[in-house]
Amino acid sequence: MKAQFTRMLQNFHGQTHHRQVEQQVRKLQGHNVQLERTVREREREIDQLRHQLANYEARLQELMGTDELTGLPNRHIFKEHLTHSLKRAVRLGYSLSLMLVDVDHLRDINLRYGHEVGDSVLIEIAKILRSSVREIDMPARWGGEELVAVLHETDAEGASVVAERVRRRVGLLEVKDPRTGKPIKISATLAVASYPQHSSEPQSLLEAVGDALIVAKDKGCNVVIVADR
Repeated sequence: MKAQFTRMLQNFHGQTHHRQVEQQVRKLQGHNVQLERTVREREREIDQLRHQLANYEARLQELMGTDELTGLPNRHIFKEHLTHSLKRAVRLGYSLSLMLVDVDHLRDINLRYGHEVGDSVLIEIAKILRSSVREIDMPARWGGEELVAVLHETDAEGASVVAERVRRRVGLLEVKDPRTGKPIKISATLAVASYPQHSSEPQSLLEAVGDALIVAKDKGCNVVIVADR
């Protein structure tokens, strides 16, 4: 009888211990679920902070007036410069030209060879543009695969000469496939619009040079074209 009672007591303690272990396991599992949920929430918060940081950095670059990749003035600064320069040209009665440079097939270059190669192409063409214009002119990064420049005291004919010089120099760029070492063909299409020939308003001048660029692209790229309006 005593032995039976001892066994019953042992079974009871065993069942109690088992239930305690199960309760502890469930409690730990609950803690793990809560920790995983907290980690996911923190990761989302970190992603949001990274996104905000990227936006703040981009805004800072805009306020500083410099394109981070090329080191040229950015679109915002350029538009302000164009507006003031055009008003001055109208007031003083001298010509002013707008030159738009579009890197041919840059998206294909990015896809085929990688964005680092595409970025290096933009950087090199920015250097060409900067060294092809005078100190009084203003080259800038317009956005994407496009660069732009205001050419002071320059009519459409003179701007075409500058554009052709840029086009030829871009064609001589030596950029190689990082995997094979083979040369990558680089070219650019350029369009020109001028005051007073095409417009006396900044937005209209930008539209004129943009339309001319579309026509040039339709002609097969790697050309220089003057706006026809």
